[in-house]
This record gives sequence, C-alpha cells and structure tokens, in this order.
Amino acid sequence: MMTENNEETNLPENELEYEFSTPDKQEARAFLRERFLRVMTGVIGKHATFHMYENTKVDAEFRGCDVDCLEIFARNLETPLGKVPEAILRATDVICIEINGITTQS
Repeated sequence: MMTENNEETNLPENELEYEFSTPDKQEARAFLRERFLRVMTGVIGKHATFHMYENTKVDAEFRGCDVDCLEIFARNLETPLGKVPEAILRATDVICIEINGITTQS
C-alpha cells in the first residue's frame, strides 16, 4: 500500500491503523459519548429556557433530542404568541439552552 509520501507500508490493508481509530481515541470517544448521554437523560423533564435568534426566549419542559441533536423535543412551550402543548425546535434556531437545578453526583 502506498502512503501520501509514496512510501510502501508493511501492514496489510485490513490492518492499517488510522489516527482516528487508535484504542486511546476510541476509549476517549466512548467516555465522552457516555457522559453526554448521562447529561441528556439527567435533564429530561427539567424546565428550560431556550435562547433563540431574533432576540427570542421561550420556556418549556425539556423532553430530549434526536440522535443527531438536530431537533429538540419540548413540552408546554411558552412562546410570545401563546402556549404549545408539544413542540419540536430546530437546533439550528437555538443559540443556547439554560437549565437550572442540575446537580452532580459524587
């Protein structure tokens, strides 16, 4: 197999080790993914304030997000135009989410 520098490598193609797939990096990604999932499940049901573009703030109960975090699920969304029982917010419309009362476990 040829590398970028046109040097021959001694590893068979199925044993190539890519920089992003080293055991240390895989372990770090698994740790961060687990931490992210624990945070997400820990804030489900909490009151949240969503700061959005156009200087808009809306309040709702945080219910979760999709696998890609592109959609945020909310319940009892209070908007300037009224209350919506169930809503999906596009993550691209949200600048930040403010959730108070989060505690850490020791």
